[in-house]
Amino acid sequence: EIEPVPVLGGDGAVLPETREVLAMIARHGMLLATGHLGRDEIFAVVDAALEEGVGEIVITHPEFPSQDLSVEDQRALAGRGALLERCFTTPHTGKVSWERWTENIRAVGSRHSVLSTDLGQVKNPPVEDGMALMVDRLLESGFDAEEVHVMAVLNTRRVAGASPL
Repeated sequence: EIEPVPVLGGDGAVLPETREVLAMIARHGMLLATGHLGRDEIFAVVDAALEEGVGEIVITHPEFPSQDLSVEDQRALAGRGALLERCFTTPHTGKVSWERWTENIRAVGSRHSVLSTDLGQVKNPPVEDGMALMVDRLLESGFDAEEVHVMAVLNTRRVAGASPL
């Protein structure tokens, strides 16, 4: 088992080592993804990342049980310029209902969401099927083709560092 890497001190402040990493991300024009940080860690690290000049931030699977960010939290992070990564596996594996997942996307907005399958596990669908399955769910839930295009194409290009279409 791998020990978690602390990003905050006992006082809740971002550690100097964390700031050093954030400064390096900013200096090299890299993207910060929050991974499996907890809610309070996410907010502290995002705020520090912005202070250090990080330009692109992705909040990794905000509905995953270890993050379980409320709609208000998601909106607050989107308001700081972060994209919220909407992973297929989170609802597909029952960690959140499809209804809550789509309601959160709707509440925060497609322009603040980026689609990701998070696939690659033996018990899940093949990687190449995940995006189509996720898009089908979104369309069935009432998202229109433009909203899906923003999440699946435009915002994906943004996190990949590709120029806009």
